[in-house]
Amino acid sequence: MKRIMNIPVISRVEGHGSLVVEVNIKERRVGRVEFKVTEGARMFEAMFIGRRIEEVPTIASRICGICGPVHAICAAKAIEEAIGIENEIPDHINALREIIAGLNVIESHLLHVLVLSLPDFLGYNSILELPQEIKDKVFRVLKIRELVGKCLDLLCGERVHPKNIIPGGFTKLPSKMLLIDLVNKLEREYVRLKEFIEFLGNKMVKEFPRSTHYVALYADNDYPITYGDLMLDSLFKIPHYAFRKYFSEIVVPYSTSKKSLVYGTEGYMVGALARINTNMKFLVSEVKEIIKDLEIKIPSTNPYLIPLSQLLEALHLIMKIRNLAEEVRMEPHKVTYRVRHGIGSYIVEAPRGVLYHHYVIDSEGKILSADVVTPTAQNAADIENSIKMILLNELQRVVDVDKLKRMCEDIVRCYDPCISCSVHLTVI
Repeated sequence: MKRIMNIPVISRVEGHGSLVVEVNIKERRVGRVEFKVTEGARMFEAMFIGRRIEEVPTIASRICGICGPVHAICAAKAIEEAIGIENEIPDHINALREIIAGLNVIESHLLHVLVLSLPDFLGYNSILELPQEIKDKVFRVLKIRELVGKCLDLLCGERVHPKNIIPGGFTKLPSKMLLIDLVNKLEREYVRLKEFIEFLGNKMVKEFPRSTHYVALYADNDYPITYGDLMLDSLFKIPHYAFRKYFSEIVVPYSTSKKSLVYGTEGYMVGALARINTNMKFLVSEVKEIIKDLEIKIPSTNPYLIPLSQLLEALHLIMKIRNLAEEVRMEPHKVTYRVRHGIGSYIVEAPRGVLYHHYVIDSEGKILSADVVTPTAQNAADIENSIKMILLNELQRVVDVDKLKRMCEDIVRCYDPCISCSVHLTVI
């Protein structure tokens, strides 16, 4: 008996999305799975055309209300490559960009895990239903975001949509003393976050054996956010300029978002779990110990492990930011350059995974064309594949349709989709 499971609104995610799943309960089969993005197209690539390169990072930050800093950094670095100054950027500017991106990742992860995803693992519908003891711990950890926000305000001029990030560096920088003061306060929250993970981490481990590709940045000697080459399945290195050679986008009739594929046919995973898979050996020792204690086998492509991976990554990044802040210089804050006709692309790690920006620039320093591929669009095919695989598994013993629907929503939320980001270009 064929049945259509329709979830018209996926709750506790950024943006508007829905699910349609076709199942045959009697024959234990799963048909089509459609992760539908229903946001209107936002046409950001068109907005870039004709704009001067100095404006692009600020405009790019408006693609997302959460990941603005990493969009600005990725845009600035792509433009630097286009005008030929990518090798002239001083180490301290690159280090400050790494700090900013790390802060952005921490802020986003804490919001997603604690407010949106954690209730699923504990059997509740929202953070407000949590037992008081857990709720108190959640709100204490959430306060870490206040410190992160102050750091981003200091370095970017604005927490969500940076005004300070430009090609060549920054418009200005604060004193190192102010930065160190805030970072020291952030470091003191490390213990609070670690204790929270140890308190609830075992509740966030669910078994789900499956196989898929995963992609993240890799840099030989560090856990990178804003530099390095892509690594596919921890085996195959792909330079940023070859992104379009291996990864493509397709238009689907049921969604205003494209779907990304590797090798033209296969879905893949990006995000915190993919990064930990790729860079496990560079994690701080405390994070490695937690992974060992929870008996998590890395690499893993179990989407249920994404939220826990986000918490572990946030813990690691607090220490990385501390170390970078101690060593970084604050001057000079930018390099000078001459505009020229050129083509440039770059990849950074946004909170939800790999982010790609590509620009063509004319000889007057204006944008001729732009291409942006966001993490949520890259995860879309893998979300559908995960739903199909878990339903195939559960249909062997579960016939409660409401329970199956809830499982489908839980899987989507694990990926932390930023749905508005995925529709920056018209696809219909």
